[in-house]
Amino acid sequence: MVVSGASTGIGAATARELASMGYHVLAGVRSDQEADTIRAQGVEPVMLDITVEAHIEALAERISRDPEQRLLRALVNNAGIEVNAPVEVLELDRWREQFEVNLFGHIAVIQKLLPFLRESRGRIVNISSVGGVAALPIFGAYAGTKFALEAASDSLRQEVAAQGVQVVVVQPGGVKTEMAAHSGTISLELADRMNAEQQHLYGDLIKSTVASNAAFLKRAMPAEKAGEKIARITTKPRPRTRYTLGLDAAFTVPLAHILPGRVMDRVFAASRPRRTPSKS
Repeated sequence: MVVSGASTGIGAATARELASMGYHVLAGVRSDQEADTIRAQGVEPVMLDITVEAHIEALAERISRDPEQRLLRALVNNAGIEVNAPVEVLELDRWREQFEVNLFGHIAVIQKLLPFLRESRGRIVNISSVGGVAALPIFGAYAGTKFALEAASDSLRQEVAAQGVQVVVVQPGGVKTEMAAHSGTISLELADRMNAEQQHLYGDLIKSTVASNAAFLKRAMPAEKAGEKIARITTKPRPRTRYTLGLDAAFTVPLAHILPGRVMDRVFAASRPRRTPSKS
């Protein structure tokens, strides 16, 4: 098994759960410190920044030269970053960075490891998001990467089905992870750097969206539970093409396919706390 983005959060929990089920997991990390944290019985850390070609090449070499000649049974594409700001405000370099990690990096890993998965008739599990179906305000770049991953997964699934390779998409809603917790702080920091006009146009929207997400994360699914569910999905004999994780995802994903866009806009707007205008 290979799990990218396995240093913390969902990736770490998935790697540990797969190991507890008896699988040997190559867990992608980006530093020696992260490697020491995740290393355990059945969990072998490997340096894997999915935007670095040499790391992907080294991973393929590790798989091809496995000392026990084990086949690669599954690839869990979990690595990701999240930087949220209004479309007009977020710098293009930040847009490109998120697409490099959340989309192109996964495609690079898939392209390199598909031959191994053909040999084992294995499985690709792409960790998307409820944001890959319905995008909140200020989440345009992050959600854009997930919408794209959803589309690529659909095409890939049809392309490799006859080769015996399965492609599964997992759509988590809110999950308690370091990335999710830190994303609100990043958004507020970016908002502080906006000019006066941007502050007037978007300041309240950013603050209310961040506040809403922070309140939701307090009761969101723990990363450990998400990892357990993903591990089970990864090893199901006959998986579905898509799974949601969490009540919010189970509620939002069907609505996004049924309700008109402006109705969904009102649903999202109603979930944000109203800001009381300050008295002059």
